[in-house]
Amino acid sequence: MQREVSASFGVVLERRPSASKWADWSWSVVDVIADAPATDGWTVLSDEDGRRRYLSSPHVLELHHKMVDAYDANIETGAPSIWVMLDEVLGAADPAYRVRGVTADPYEAQGVLDSAEGIVDRLPMPKATVAWMAKFLASLPEAPAFRKRRRDRVEVEKQIFGKEPIFSPLGRRQEREE
Repeated sequence: MQREVSASFGVVLERRPSASKWADWSWSVVDVIADAPATDGWTVLSDEDGRRRYLSSPHVLELHHKMVDAYDANIETGAPSIWVMLDEVLGAADPAYRVRGVTADPYEAQGVLDSAEGIVDRLPMPKATVAWMAKFLASLPEAPAFRKRRRDRVEVEKQIFGKEPIFSPLGRRQEREE
């Protein structure tokens, strides 16, 4: 059993003219490419009709054995996804983003999305990656079922020095009976 496995991905970022009058460009991640060739920063892939696509690679997707519940939640949605998280880099050349990470954990992506920093885009997980992740999850032992702990006994406060106990083991029932 492996405790961690990883795969390499390339991230394709697209810049297109914005429909908003307050921004010149709209940025979004449009694809992830498994085992993409290494690049030195962002490399221009295409420039057509005002849309420019960039590739950045490699970025590692790691699966950890303690995050099984998150990966199961991702697969059980019926549409397994990969989330790409980007951070804005002030004063950087075009594109002014760096890849924070690639994840299959929906809870990690939600945490970054809640911070309102940068861009978080959800993309469909490639079929080969779904199979790789399912194989990793199948290799892990089944987690024990949750079992709620119950008290074995109640400690009753002892009456010492002739004082009445502060708390009655009967709770509020004692007050009603008087």
